[in-house]
This record gives sequence, C-alpha cells and structure tokens, in this order.
Amino acid sequence: MGRSVTSGPNIFGAVAESGSEVAHFFILGSPELAPEAGAVEMGRKEEILDKVRQIAAPLAAQEGLELIDAEIGGGGGRQILRLFIDKSGGVSLEDCTAVSRAVSTALDVEDPIEGAYDLEVSSPGLDRPLKTPEHFQKFLGSKVRVKTFGPLPDCENRRTFLGILQGYENGTIAIDVDGKTFRVPHALVSKANVEPVFE
Repeated sequence: MGRSVTSGPNIFGAVAESGSEVAHFFILGSPELAPEAGAVEMGRKEEILDKVRQIAAPLAAQEGLELIDAEIGGGGGRQILRLFIDKSGGVSLEDCTAVSRAVSTALDVEDPIEGAYDLEVSSPGLDRPLKTPEHFQKFLGSKVRVKTFGPLPDCENRRTFLGILQGYENGTIAIDVDGKTFRVPHALVSKANVEPVFE
C-alpha cells in the first residue's frame, strides 16, 4: 500500500477566517514522504479522482455533508489529495475530522492512489467550485467565473466568462456578462466557481 496518512502527532488542523465566511481544514500527514514518491500521471488522474469520489461521497453523506470536489495536487514529488465538503450552515473542524478519518480508513482498503500522499479535507471556501448541474442550480443569481478548454466561436471566441449565473438547462450554462447572455456547454468547461464578492 502507498498510504502515508497516519494518526498521532502528525495530525493537525487550522481555521482561517475571511469576512463572514470561515474556512476549515484538517490534514493528516506523514514525514516519511520521499521527494520522488508517487507522482500521479495525468492520464490516470481523472480515473483516480472518480474512484476517490465514489468512495468519499457516501462517507461524507453519512456525516450529513456533501462532497463538493476532489483533486490531486502538490509539487516536488509530494502528493496531496484534497477533498472539499460542505453543508448548510457551514463546515466545522469536527466535520472535516470525521470525514478525514472515514475516508482515510476506506482509502487504506481500496488504495486507489499509487505512492505516498497526504489527505486534506476542507470547506470549499469563498470561491466554491461548481461541478455538477445541482451546483449550478443552487447558485443561480450568483456572480460566477467560468473558464472553457478553448475559445468558443459561438460566444465571441471567449474562454473566460465572469458574470451572473442565469440558468442551467440541458447541459448548458447561461451567464449574463455585462448585460449580454452567453450560453456555455457544460462539457466544454474546464473550471467554474462562485466569484467572491466583497462589499
């Protein structure tokens, strides 16, 4: 097994406040990580993340939480598996701890990631990612940033759309950018998130 997640003195957490929102995170780590340990090949990355989502989503749901997203990152040979969770009223440090322990145990059994890695569980923060049709429906009327894999000829060759989320229907995202509505196919979106608004 390539797990580096441990318990004991290597467990730590923190709370960072920003405006009225509070972002929590909880990290389990191991000092044994070698610099060359287990970099994930890009071709397998989505396959691994899909497996992690299949494992983590029901475990988060058992805690009354929604798995928003999962990603693999890190540099210098040090991999980090990040899980973003949320619930109505916000996420607490205890929520992150509970999901981290449950997912860590399940990943020990399934072992979908080769090599050593750290597991990080946190709230999605102010710039919450939008991945599913339900995410887009939930944030109708919010300011969002949507980026596509390439320029869209039907949308003035734009790649980035910053505006008000007007709708989501039949796999198409409707965004009002400065009074003009653009319809962006969800399948062409590389990244979408709620844009923080500071007053």
